Amino acid sequence: MQTTKRLSEFITSTDFDDLPSEVVNEAKLCFMDWLAVTIAGANEAETRGLVDVIDLVGGKEQATVLGKNIKTSVLNTALLNGMISHVLDFDDTSIEFLGHPSVTLFPGLLALSEWKGKSGKDFLAAFVIGFEAGCRVALGATVNHYLAGWHGTSTIGHFSSTAGCAKLLGLNTQQAIYALGAAGTQAAGIKTVFGTSCKPLHAGKACFDGLLSALLAQRGLTSVENILEGKKCFWDMFSKDWDAKRALEDLGSKWNILGNRYKFHASCYQTHPSIEAALVLKKAHAIDPKRIQEIEIHVLPPVLEMAGKEKPVTALEGKFSIPYSVANALLTEDTGITAFTDEKVNDPDIIALRDKIKIIPDTQIGAFEADVIIYKDGTRYQKKLDILQYVMDEEEKKAKILTKFRSLAGLVLEKSRVEAIIPRLENVEQEGNMADIVKLIA
Repeated sequence: MQTTKRLSEFITSTDFDDLPSEVVNEAKLCFMDWLAVTIAGANEAETRGLVDVIDLVGGKEQATVLGKNIKTSVLNTALLNGMISHVLDFDDTSIEFLGHPSVTLFPGLLALSEWKGKSGKDFLAAFVIGFEAGCRVALGATVNHYLAGWHGTSTIGHFSSTAGCAKLLGLNTQQAIYALGAAGTQAAGIKTVFGTSCKPLHAGKACFDGLLSALLAQRGLTSVENILEGKKCFWDMFSKDWDAKRALEDLGSKWNILGNRYKFHASCYQTHPSIEAALVLKKAHAIDPKRIQEIEIHVLPPVLEMAGKEKPVTALEGKFSIPYSVANALLTEDTGITAFTDEKVNDPDIIALRDKIKIIPDTQIGAFEADVIIYKDGTRYQKKLDILQYVMDEEEKKAKILTKFRSLAGLVLEKSRVEAIIPRLENVEQEGNMADIVKLIA
């Protein structure tokens, strides 16, 4: 089965006009959501070192670093915007992708579009195709890839970024095959660095390496032709029980972007079931957090590897701590970016409640479920919640993303600028040159 070739043919032969309207609309929501978290994350301390390094090494002024009012090379811009957009860990996520898709795609695609004057239609088509290609690589790798300790945003992200950039650059099928080969040999990123600056760096590296792979393949770089399915190639090296057939099922007719998930809590997605369940109990039973005696939270054992930090001391660690996230949510009901600061994570009142929370590994629970039990005044309150079962209709989803965009972009841009940007984003397929959008945002 020539999986790499089939995927490359899909990348090069699919165009904007082949995309269903609902897929295009979803891509525009992804773009708005990504811009919101990128603009808000531009001044986070974790990105300053990378900004200093880029300034030190320099680069042609080809594309804009969002929120920084600086221009650098298209590769450096992809790297910086990639890290910036993932630093808040408030960006979208996809189960099929095994990670965060938009932060692996938009940074390279927007930088490339600004540099080459690409249209909104070309930009959106490249995003959707890159998204789908990433999901297909992940589906073939199976969840075993993620459970082994690999960070899909980085490993899978190398392929999505490469696929999107290959499409935007107009590579032919053979060039796309070699570009994916270059992506596969560069793919890396392990989950053990969660809670440190290296996690958002993973997104930046996926963007940088993906764009680099496509640019090199356009200029004659060669690679193997079976980087996914070959012996000792990506799936064989990075997963067990991989499934090439699964990767190609309904390719071109099923669009995994329609299952994309957006974050409305600024923390690891694995904290969300516990947060939501705890808030449901608080509201349903008028629970005063100060009178809580104990909280038990049952989650699948692998969840503890990602979000099980018991005593976080930094804002980044707090994003990967179910105990902190739940305690903070119950006490403040603020789960946005202001909830994840060093000061908040070390707040004595939150710590006091956090230390009453016990996380219990439970093999009988779903991967995105949490079973929360709160004990108060001798009474037991319980709520089991699967975050994947909560599906918003299109109007509710768009309204929530618009609210998120106004809130986060408004931290950096004037209100009038924010309002001027929104209709352009809602109709981005009508843009003749994406550089015009960048000017408005910057």
